[in-house]
Amino acid sequence: MVHNIAVVEGQPFFTTIAGLSISLAGFGAVIAWLRDDPSGWDAVNLWRVKTIVRHALTIAFLCLTLVPVYTFTQDDVTTIRVGSALAALFAISDMWRVRDPDPVVWDPTSLRLFLTFSGALFLLSLLNIVWASLGLLQALVLFFLTSPAAIFSNFVREMGGGPKSVAEPDPGD
Repeated sequence: MVHNIAVVEGQPFFTTIAGLSISLAGFGAVIAWLRDDPSGWDAVNLWRVKTIVRHALTIAFLCLTLVPVYTFTQDDVTTIRVGSALAALFAISDMWRVRDPDPVVWDPTSLRLFLTFSGALFLLSLLNIVWASLGLLQALVLFFLTSPAAIFSNFVREMGGGPKSVAEPDPGD
């Protein structure tokens, strides 16, 4: 008996993004493990690790959810709309999290930028529920991925002493 496997349009893209997200979450866990004493972490670094893992796993869930949705519905438009609704939920829940921002983590400028971009992503996600554009959904998912990737990059850069430590070796070496 031969089974035809249903494949949602853009599935390789979404499974690749899910894999990248899981990798980022794993690297975030490795960073936490490599730290000497996590109980002495400051509020910013705790926020970073939690956000890397939370965002990465949420993105992976969003991307992987599209496969069973398509399998059940056999409809690309419905699948894109469900993905867009999940993207809107992700954006609005992220904004809800910072309704009472920690001033140590969020300076006023960063908070305004975050809320502006998250609000724009939320509105684009809502619009895509109507438009059902695969390209827009892919762009939204890619944009969501920049958050854990950038936080991870900054975290690693600061742990290693930044570019200065590579460009200017210690005179005692």
